[in-house]
Amino acid sequence: MIYNNIYYGIYAIFLVHLLISLAYFAFILCRKTLQQSMFRFTMVFLLPVLGLLFFIISGLLDRVFREKQNVEESYQKYIKDQEQIDYIGDIDFKREINTIPISDSLTMGSLQERRAFLVDLFKKDYTRYIKVLQKAVFNEDPETSHYAGAALMEIKKQFETLLRNSNKVYEKNKKDISAIRDYIDTVNKYLNSGLPDSIDKQEFGITLSYLLEKYLEKDHTIKQYYIDKINIDLRLGNRKDAEDFAKIFCNYFPTDEGPYFMLLKYFYCTNNYKSLIKVVKFIKKRFFNISGNNKEILKYWERFISDVV
Repeated sequence: MIYNNIYYGIYAIFLVHLLISLAYFAFILCRKTLQQSMFRFTMVFLLPVLGLLFFIISGLLDRVFREKQNVEESYQKYIKDQEQIDYIGDIDFKREINTIPISDSLTMGSLQERRAFLVDLFKKDYTRYIKVLQKAVFNEDPETSHYAGAALMEIKKQFETLLRNSNKVYEKNKKDISAIRDYIDTVNKYLNSGLPDSIDKQEFGITLSYLLEKYLEKDHTIKQYYIDKINIDLRLGNRKDAEDFAKIFCNYFPTDEGPYFMLLKYFYCTNNYKSLIKVVKFIKKRFFNISGNNKEILKYWERFISDVV
């Protein structure tokens, strides 16, 4: 009788946990892509209570930060009131940007010059200046910091829209190679922008790895996609996938030196120095006219081998 009660109790707890996990999955699916939602569902299901608390607390902290900054509202107000900002002298922004490193523009000159510099950035494609804006967030001038924060929030908002649109197009026709490529390029741009936090890097890294695999199943001609796939799998800890695609890369481009250098990277990351030495010897024997950059890389590996051996 006691054992039956314990059994039913455990079963009931499991059932409640499963229902909560499914409810969270349904909730997050409306806001994230399918791959991201599956990742969060897995975390919540495998880590009872802790997984759900982690994502809830992360979301609350993000919301509190946004409310505290009141960025979007302030940004709209700032756009309307641009004409009220005082400009100093006749600053030739094109000349300044071409002659002074952009990062220095936020540490040189008066407060008004720094603000004017940021205002000019807002008129351009400021996605190119994300690192500069991130630095400006910590500027001692509150207004400069606020403008930079507003711009970063706006850029992230634009990226979220692009990602959602690319995902919708892909989900409608997963066999369309152009839809896969567009989604890959959008995710790549976001990951390389410097905006994603550690959670987004993990989630979108998984998404990118999956998309690259699907693309390479249909088209084997884009070398960069093999490189991206191997690199992202190594970062995610998917060593088997990284090994498989490094070998596939070599099979499709046997006369190209690039795939073998990716093999070197894989063997180094997996501490397989014996295989690394074999590949170095193979490259030296097979490729006599190695490109300049790869020649330096090969010299590095040769020095590394001499130290190991």
